[in-house]
Order: sequence, then C-alpha cells, then structure tokens
Amino acid sequence: MADFGALSSLGVGSGVLTYDVIDKLRAADEEVMIKPIDQRIENLNSQEEELNTIITKTADLKSTVLDLSDSVFLAKRSVDVTGTGVDVSVVDGVATQEIDLTVNQLAKANIDQSKGFASTTSSVSDTDTSMTISIDGNDYTIDVAAGTTLEELAQMINDQTGGKVSASILNTGGTDPYSLIVKSTDTGVSQSISYTYTGTDFLGMTNVQAAQDAEFVYNGVIVTRASNTVDDLVTGMTLTLKESGTTNHISVIQDNEAIVESVQAFVDAYNELISELNTATQYDADTGVAGIFQGEGTINSLKYGVSNIVTGATGAGGLPELGISVDRNGYMTLDTLELTRALEENSQKVSDIFAGSEESPGIFSQLNDFLRGQTIGSDATMTRFGELLEDRNSNLNESRERKLAYLDSKYQIMAKQFAAYDAMIQQMNASYSSLQMVIDSMNNTKQ
Repeated sequence: MADFGALSSLGVGSGVLTYDVIDKLRAADEEVMIKPIDQRIENLNSQEEELNTIITKTADLKSTVLDLSDSVFLAKRSVDVTGTGVDVSVVDGVATQEIDLTVNQLAKANIDQSKGFASTTSSVSDTDTSMTISIDGNDYTIDVAAGTTLEELAQMINDQTGGKVSASILNTGGTDPYSLIVKSTDTGVSQSISYTYTGTDFLGMTNVQAAQDAEFVYNGVIVTRASNTVDDLVTGMTLTLKESGTTNHISVIQDNEAIVESVQAFVDAYNELISELNTATQYDADTGVAGIFQGEGTINSLKYGVSNIVTGATGAGGLPELGISVDRNGYMTLDTLELTRALEENSQKVSDIFAGSEESPGIFSQLNDFLRGQTIGSDATMTRFGELLEDRNSNLNESRERKLAYLDSKYQIMAKQFAAYDAMIQQMNASYSSLQMVIDSMNNTKQ
C-alpha cells in the first residue's frame, strides 16, 4: 500500500475508494511507464558487462598480434650445446651461428692460508703492529693492536678491504688447527694478494690457490678473461665456463618452437574473440532468440573487421601455406608441423606474410593497426561505444526517476481526491440515514 500520510481513514465513508484501489491503479501505471525502462536498463547493464568481456578478449588478441606484426619475431633464438664445459644463453636477435669452444683453464680466485692457531680467540700479535693487503692495485692497511684475536682480525679485514677480499677462519685439524683463510672476491690474475707488515710477519700466509685468468679457444682463437662468465665476446651472448679440458660445440638457431607457440597463442585468442562476437551478434530465426548486440553496428564492425583481415590473407600464397586455415564459421586452426616446415624452408616468406613491409603490410601488421584503433586511447572505437552505453543508461535512469516522481505526485493528488469524495459520500450517507429515520417515524405515526 502506498504511504499517504494523514489520509488514514480513506475508504471509511464509501467502502470503495480505498488504498487498495490506488495501489492497483499505480501498479497498472508502473507496468506501462516504469517496467519498459527497467527492462531497457537491465539490457544496457548486460550490454556493458558483455562489452567489457569483448574489450578484454580484443586486448588479449592484440597482445598476441603485437610481436608477430614485427619482422623481429623471427629473431627468437635457442641454443644447443654439445659438451659439459660451458653454459650458453642468448638474447633474441643474436646472429645464428656455429661455435667450437675448448676450455683450457678456468678463472680462479686467489686463496691464502695463515699458520695455525690454537683457537679462534688466540692472540695474533703480542705487540702493536700493522699489515697491508695489496690486491688489484689497491692497498688496505690494517692496524693490529697487541692482543688482537684471530676472529677479530678476520672481521677487521672484511670491514676494511671494501669487499675485495673475504676473510674467514677454518678448522683444519691437528695441532693449532685454526687458520685464517683470505680469498679474493673476484677471479683473474689481477686478484693476486700480497701482504706486508710493519714488524714481524705474524700470520705466515701461504698461497693455496693462485689467481688465474680463464683461457679458452673460440673458433680457433685463444681468448683470456678474468671471469668464467664472458658476456663481451659476442653481443647478446653469455658464456659461463664450467669445466676445463673440454671441447664444446654451440649452435645458435632460430627458435621455431617459440615462434609456433606465439602463433598458437594468437590462434587461441582469435577464436576466443570470434566465439564471443558470434554469440553476441547472433540471431536464431527459428527461436527468435537474438544475441545481446544483434544488429549493433559497432560490434559487427569489430567482428567483420577482424575476420575480413584474416580471410583476406587466406588466398594463394597466404596463411594456408603456413598451416593456418579458417572454417566457414570463422574459426581458425593451426597445423604446427606445416608452420614449422615453412619456417625451416623459408622463414623470410613467413615474415613477409605475417609482418610484411611498410609498403605492403602483412596480416599481423594490419590486425595490429586495426585493433589499436579499436582498443587503445580515449578515442578508440570500443571506448567511445562504452561511453555511449553509459550515457544511455544514465539517461534512462533519469527518465525513470522523473516518471516515478510524476506517479508519486499523481497518486498523492488522487488519494486526496478519494478522501474528499469519501467524506462527501459519508456525509450523504449520514443525511440519508437521518431522512430515513424521519420517514420511518412518519409511517409509524400514521399507523
């Protein structure tokens, strides 16, 4: 029942002009005026939700197209190494090549060992003295006070050499088992360590591993490096030497497997979008069921724009030669073996069909440009269409509020009119009752 405030006695006089009558009249008006708007708002909400799904799938498709639209997609590389002496990594774009590499020796750090001490807290010197550690052209002087312990000296070396060396204590066993071990942080002959003292040599350092450079033969050329990690020999290639005395063969090849995976990702994203667009724009003449965007020009333009670019590339010398076909429902399939064969036999032809050139753009270049206009930026077609749906929704909600306000006003007035009529009827009924009583009294008198 509607709320009409103080009109609490409505219907008392007439028994007919009641709140129930007003509610039924209003319900009939809302069926005609409000329900169609609610249905359109519900439809618009569904359209906005579906549009977001379409935009997401379109963006997913564009992300797979972007790499394939550039001829550098053929620059994907993989490495095959025969031998255990080296690991190799490359970035895309490195020239395909064959390399023979023999590791003569690995780069090593300098390692020195002191004489033995009874414990880690043994004093290394009974007098105030100092020592200088020289490495890679740098000198580090360490003041050693009388009574400095072995573990304190190790910490002082670590603190004062700026990370060039590391000092630790090793229990080697036997009498006086604790030795100071000093190791260069880096490898290479420049990391050799020497020691000088202002007084007595209180450590007695002995070299247990000499610093040395790595040496390897690269396609017949002897190469030395200070590190076992070599990234300055071939741009984009990193060699990690692991084992000396080994001969290795390195093949840097076009990574056809990665390229095929990228194309398959495109095919999957393409079919996802086409399936969504087919559902959204379909119409079943037998059942009369229509998709949520059936007849909507913007969505149809997206569907036909994408499919036309693809089907336009399926003629002679196009996608079918690369193992890509489109069925009559617009769905795409990929024969990975056929694409792999095409890449192996003539990768430039694949690039021409996929990326093309500035004068003659390929399928993915065309798709990338088209999808950019659909999804990228505030002026993109899908963005503007989304704004249009929002405006329609906002206008409908405003119209709904206006009509509800009109109905509120209309039925407030009607309730007051009903109340006035009801009061008149009540008054007439009271007058009729009084007149009836007079008539009845006169009749009784005559009898």
